[in-house]
Amino acid sequence: MRKLVFTAIAAALSFNVLAQATPDAPHIYIQGNATVKAIPDNVKLTVGIVEVDKDLIAAKNKADATMAEAIKLAKSQGVEEKGIYASNISIQRQTEYNRETGKQEFVGYRVSRSLSVTLTDIKKYPVMLQQLVNAGINEINQTQFVSSRYEELQKQAQKLAIKDARAAAKEFASDYGVELKGLYTASSSPLDTGSQPYMRASKMIMADAAPENYVPDAYNGGELTISASSYAVYFIEN
Repeated sequence: MRKLVFTAIAAALSFNVLAQATPDAPHIYIQGNATVKAIPDNVKLTVGIVEVDKDLIAAKNKADATMAEAIKLAKSQGVEEKGIYASNISIQRQTEYNRETGKQEFVGYRVSRSLSVTLTDIKKYPVMLQQLVNAGINEINQTQFVSSRYEELQKQAQKLAIKDARAAAKEFASDYGVELKGLYTASSSPLDTGSQPYMRASKMIMADAAPENYVPDAYNGGELTISASSYAVYFIEN
């Protein structure tokens, strides 16, 4: 059988047997891309309390008291029990180097605890953060703005990526005067074909996924970008 040969930038044609990702027949390797943008509606905040005292019990009591107050504040801001996680206590003996004596000297016991909360109302974030600091929280470890619809948006992005891959295959077939003869394989991860996939030159598909309850003048948590790709191998024929 006569083999087809095409020379084109980014066109991933191969007629060799490459692992099991490609068939021993004329084909094209395609990549589709999509991006969904969303406004975050949840805040995941991780804070901590660190107390240092030569009296271990005193240090522990201070840390526990601060943690109890922080949990109380989180609940007052509408954080549910399932959105609150308080870590176990961590105790370390802390020393520091004395240049005059050339020795490590005991400073005290370092007692620490961390608290993770998920706030479902972004507008309350600045107030709650300040209240936590006022209550004695002295470490802000991480703040992450997220969407409660992440799984739904990820599925949406994947469907759009598949749609883009199909459009790319049709575009290639039209440009090079060949016919698509069916799908050989598809994956959300790159295939081991030994070549780069063909992609459309246009920008990635984007979908606005702002929640209905988004308030424009709320605390600015930025914009989330959820991306997905789809890889496919199609049979082609002259």
